[in-house]
Amino acid sequence: MEVIENSRLKGFHYGLLAVLGVIWTFIAVNTIAASLVIPLLKKEPAFQGSLTKLGSLGSAALFGMLFGAWLFGILADHVGRKKALTLAVITFSLGSIVSSFAGSLNQLIILRFIVGLGLGGSLPVASSYFAEFMPKSVRGAMISILESFWAIGTIIIGVVALLVRADWRSILLFGGAIILILPLLMALPESPRFLLVKGRISEAERTVGRIFGVDVKLQKPGEEQKRASIGDLWRKYSRRTLMLTIAWFSIAFAYYGFFIWLPRFLSTTLGITVFRSFQYFLITAIAQLPGYWSAAYLIERIGRKRTLSSYLFLSGIGGIVFYLVASSANEATILASAITFSFFNLGAWGAIYAYTPELYPTSMRGTGTGWAGAMARIGGGIAPILAGGIMTVSGAAPAVLVIAGISILGALDVLVLGEETMGRELT
Repeated sequence: MEVIENSRLKGFHYGLLAVLGVIWTFIAVNTIAASLVIPLLKKEPAFQGSLTKLGSLGSAALFGMLFGAWLFGILADHVGRKKALTLAVITFSLGSIVSSFAGSLNQLIILRFIVGLGLGGSLPVASSYFAEFMPKSVRGAMISILESFWAIGTIIIGVVALLVRADWRSILLFGGAIILILPLLMALPESPRFLLVKGRISEAERTVGRIFGVDVKLQKPGEEQKRASIGDLWRKYSRRTLMLTIAWFSIAFAYYGFFIWLPRFLSTTLGITVFRSFQYFLITAIAQLPGYWSAAYLIERIGRKRTLSSYLFLSGIGGIVFYLVASSANEATILASAITFSFFNLGAWGAIYAYTPELYPTSMRGTGTGWAGAMARIGGGIAPILAGGIMTVSGAAPAVLVIAGISILGALDVLVLGEETMGRELT
């Protein structure tokens, strides 16, 4: 849609960024909450469990996100981006509130799975929705900026954990505050690209006119649009779908394997208290912001492919350094390696969220990004359980080494199978 592709940023774009940014912040709040809750459960007899079972608590939301990404991604291509996103936000906000009243570890695991359904649906739908309003000249950078709200959410939940003196129920209850954003979300327009694909031409024209101040005459795409399916992704876009499958699995495995257990990694290798490890966790979270911002700059300078592959590789190097220095118990070097991992892994997230929507046409964008998000949840769901098992047998450092290796695998995948999309118009 030429009027959108060639437009300049307007107040609407910044308002959309603000609303979706708040949602993105609370997606991070609810996802990262598990890493802060797990070390606190040992204080309550009803919530005791092995490291592997506690890892499954960290994975519960991730497996919920697997199904949520698939379900809401397909729903977004059928009923619209805004409706699907609204339903996803309602799901995870209410789920978070209810989970704060859980009476046992098993109840908490089930409720975290429900939270994950909404979280998994919100991520791909929000990124597709946002991308479809962005001018091509700044689309990648703007999506990376949206993704940087994840770091803000990580910082916020770290601060909340310190303020409530590590009360895990208050941490989970805070995650439900996102329900207050619903009136603003519901006031946003539907994507004109979605409306056009569905033949709702007059609605699309009115939306474009209201946002961009121009009268346009639009036509439904000439090729008959049918419901997108997972099979279509592999029949029509097999190479890019394979690339994204491996890349999303790798980046999520590395992220969730590392950050769900980071307070434990730090307390184990440094011999510090859980509360002190939360303070260090907050420092690594702050390092995520410049990681996002640097990636947002580079994807419009050197391209999506090179930025993503480079950042995945360098985050893996940070993990390898963590492994090598862990036995020294030197706080400065261990914290520096964790910061390096955090900087580059989160920058890679900013790049991959900008990259993925550009690889599929409008009729399949929700399904394509939903599939990619589902692959991330598989990787993210496996990682905390596997890392917990490795820690039980071999300690924290070998678990981080495995995480680093998976990140480097993702870098090689993007380098070999990826294609550049910088400057490409959405179709």
